[in-house]
Amino acid sequence: NFANTEDIFLFKMRDKGFTALGLSLCFALFFETLQKVRGDLSYSIPEEMKRGSVVGNVAKDLGVDLKTFSSRQARVDFEGTRKRYCGININTGDLITSERIDRESLCGKKHACVLKADLVLENPLELHRVSLHIQDVNDNTPQFNEKMIEMEIGESAEKGYSFSIDEAHDADIGQNAVQRYILQKNENFVLAGDGNKVELRLENKLDREKQTENSLLLTAIDGGSPQRSGTVVIHVTILDANDNAPVFNEAIYKASLPENSPPETVVITVSATDADEGANGEVTYQFGHVSEEDVNLFMIDSKTGEIKVLGGIDYEERNSFEMRVKAKDGLGLNSNAKVVIDVNDVNDNAPEIYLKSVSHPIPENVSPGSEVGIINVQDRDSEKNGQVRCSIQQNVPFKLVPSIKNYYSLVTTGQLDREL
Repeated sequence: NFANTEDIFLFKMRDKGFTALGLSLCFALFFETLQKVRGDLSYSIPEEMKRGSVVGNVAKDLGVDLKTFSSRQARVDFEGTRKRYCGININTGDLITSERIDRESLCGKKHACVLKADLVLENPLELHRVSLHIQDVNDNTPQFNEKMIEMEIGESAEKGYSFSIDEAHDADIGQNAVQRYILQKNENFVLAGDGNKVELRLENKLDREKQTENSLLLTAIDGGSPQRSGTVVIHVTILDANDNAPVFNEAIYKASLPENSPPETVVITVSATDADEGANGEVTYQFGHVSEEDVNLFMIDSKTGEIKVLGGIDYEERNSFEMRVKAKDGLGLNSNAKVVIDVNDVNDNAPEIYLKSVSHPIPENVSPGSEVGIINVQDRDSEKNGQVRCSIQQNVPFKLVPSIKNYYSLVTTGQLDREL
């Protein structure tokens, strides 16, 4: 004897010699057909909201009576991630945050940051698209790549001579990012450059016999409210002439890299030349500002300029990288270039089947064509690698009907007989 129709179904499948995988695929067919998407919901929220914060009331926005809303088993499925950023209070209809939402980790420097999800209601079945527009808040402080910048300048440098400083990095965007710099008042240097770079310009000639070194405090300030700032000390040693800074042969280096590339894979080689001779012309390479995440993924050979893979590269986690590299000569003059690395998708993720709704037990007198289950199939890969097809074995009284997007429903094709 079997407790329910589900047991009968499993027994018959095992009796026919189906593997665990086959059973899983068959099981995935117990789902209802979805109705057409009725409309989109869009909410704009700041990042870093406390868990349990109300985003909006989906029941009210969809025009669903709260008396029936709780019985419709509302849920939210986020695309391409196992995280559950939001949930639904079925008693109030509120969409509430259930995990930390950090715009910088989700979208980096992109100005538009949108989380997309499916809102599913049952009885009757509906699918709505939900877009959460994540707004930046000023939760990051400008940071320089180094605690102290060492510079060496020849005393023969003329007034107006300038040299670049690595700009501060702020993970925030727009007005919350770095807006301006302030240089501590001194006798020899002033700030120069535009919004894309920071330069110190020699305002008065140096005299090594009077002063062999100089320490300057540089402050980066963002435009948030309240404002945040970060500082770095620039230590200038006055030496004999070093007339030329290294020059990269390209301002922007671009490369592509398959995900899962093994460590030591060479991504790209940067190269700079210095017109000076001896120690003044010896060029070494290093990264400019690199996030804590990126520093564990890539390395640069200080002598050759080769950028290599250091850690695991996963397209599904991040599909592009942007970093600064610095070329520095023997006496401290330097220049910068940008490196952009695009990650190519590899078909390294198997489709995942989610059982969203199962009707059990199934009455044996259920009418042919009745919907008895819903499944959702997702693949974290992209484009063709993420396209999936779902099928059911033959010789069973069910068929699989594609519905909206990656949802399928299982319907009966004939009369069910419990005794058989």
